[in-house]
Amino acid sequence: MALSGLGLVIYVILHMLGNLQVFQGSHAFNGYAVFLRDMPILLWTARIGLLSLAAFHIVLAIQLTLRNRHARPVAYAVREYRQASFSSRTMAASGFVLLFFIIFHLFHLTADMIDPSSVDRLDVEGHRDVYGKLVHAFQNPFIMALYLAGQLGLGLHLNHAVTSSLQTLGFEYVAFNRLFKAAGPTVALVVVLGNVAIILAVFLGIVHG
Repeated sequence: MALSGLGLVIYVILHMLGNLQVFQGSHAFNGYAVFLRDMPILLWTARIGLLSLAAFHIVLAIQLTLRNRHARPVAYAVREYRQASFSSRTMAASGFVLLFFIIFHLFHLTADMIDPSSVDRLDVEGHRDVYGKLVHAFQNPFIMALYLAGQLGLGLHLNHAVTSSLQTLGFEYVAFNRLFKAAGPTVALVVVLGNVAIILAVFLGIVHG
């Protein structure tokens, strides 16, 4: 569970860093998309691998949840949380939000099934205008709101998942405990701020076609 989660965290960070190239303009962003499409074997291997890793992570999460419930079939009469944070108590909820957001994101910007109006758009160099498609998408208030909601689920999930995974793998030393505990909130904040910056920059017209 911890290893599959950290693998997905690494992808989320790299995905956010790649998308930040939108601030460099259409040439850089579309060039990045061309670079990925010019390596179809690597691209599809990564896609299939990531989807498999995500599915594996979800199955493990369900198994662990069922095992926990089986271990204590009778609920506590009173719940008083002393150590558990809000993000740790809502991992299942944020996980479901994240799952639905990922499915929507894949249908929207990867498969072009939700808004096919910009599928055949080309830039001045004759490349597929991924930059223009992104700008067109986030100019829609409804789409923008959905993506912001997805970032909320992502942030809550990352906040607990990173620190919890490091603890599970044994990364707990007195001298570095504060660093490990700060890893989750730090990664969550950086990733969410990076993604939200892209969404709002397009919606507010700072990044435009």
